[in-house]
Amino acid sequence: ETRDKRQETRDRRQETGEAMKHTTTMLVALTVLITAATVCAAAPDAGPIVSMQAENFALPDTIEMVKIPAGKFVMGSPKDELGRGADEAQRTVTISKPFYMAKFEIKQNQYIPMMRPEYKPIFRRQGPGGKTLPELHQHGAWQSDAVPGSQVMDAVQWIHAVEFCQKLSERENAAGRLPKGYEYRLPTEAEWEYACRAGTTSAFNNEQTEKSAEEGRAHRATNKFGLADMHMGVLEWVLDDYAPYKSGPATDPVSFVNGKNKVVRGGHDGFNDDPRAGNRHYSKAEDRLRYVRSASRGWLMPAWPYPKVGFRPVLAPKIEVPKPNVDPKYNLGVLTPYDS
Repeated sequence: ETRDKRQETRDRRQETGEAMKHTTTMLVALTVLITAATVCAAAPDAGPIVSMQAENFALPDTIEMVKIPAGKFVMGSPKDELGRGADEAQRTVTISKPFYMAKFEIKQNQYIPMMRPEYKPIFRRQGPGGKTLPELHQHGAWQSDAVPGSQVMDAVQWIHAVEFCQKLSERENAAGRLPKGYEYRLPTEAEWEYACRAGTTSAFNNEQTEKSAEEGRAHRATNKFGLADMHMGVLEWVLDDYAPYKSGPATDPVSFVNGKNKVVRGGHDGFNDDPRAGNRHYSKAEDRLRYVRSASRGWLMPAWPYPKVGFRPVLAPKIEVPKPNVDPKYNLGVLTPYDS
């Protein structure tokens, strides 16, 4: 009987130990998850940023900025480039001053706290992918997770991307990290293509990306400037109105014509879908390459939340940007939860 009691005591101790071990493991895992969800970078040293001497830096919300040197390049595409559009006439462009560009497209956990800090998802999670219905009334993504995470932020209207950059400028100016004459804003078309090419002159800044695109497959890569996903990710807003390029050499060009349509650059993982044509899939290589090359141009209305459309900011010389010309029929405005 005594031996049985001793064994029973040992069994209880073993069970208790295993339960404590399991609880500890769960607590450690939970701590890791919480830490990952709330990760913040240390405030960068203002001096190198203000003097434009920093090669790269990370803002407190982990937006990584990469320095892009001043330089000259040929913008547009040659007439024999596969997938070329008629609106890509070549011209020599000079980028007169260095600037910084975000290494990655803005993510949900960077955008939503800035634009809607009181964000609380109200829709139940839907489907096997565990995504919610659109939370567009809250500046949410087209498919938002219950807790905004490191997914790329899409369904961003041009007007809201501009607003985000303005808020970022105000915050960084207050922190003493804004170089004189510079601001956070959307890149110009010329800045975007110059940064995307990173010294390359072919259709893509990466040979494997080009090969994959021709075969209808997505491929992500980092270019020679250190920028990621310039060809694959989401389509990215730039400052310019859509219009034909002016002929002849240009220095720091930007196009403001009528404000009705804004240019999008780059491409997205479903890159053989045209966002303006009902997700039409293309079978020909030249059609698949239409919107994902370094010189590719697309255009969309500035006040509508298109899926797979986001942005990456630059810290660059200030530009006065006129208000866009928003068609009232396509001005989403502020939605109620029901509308969303």
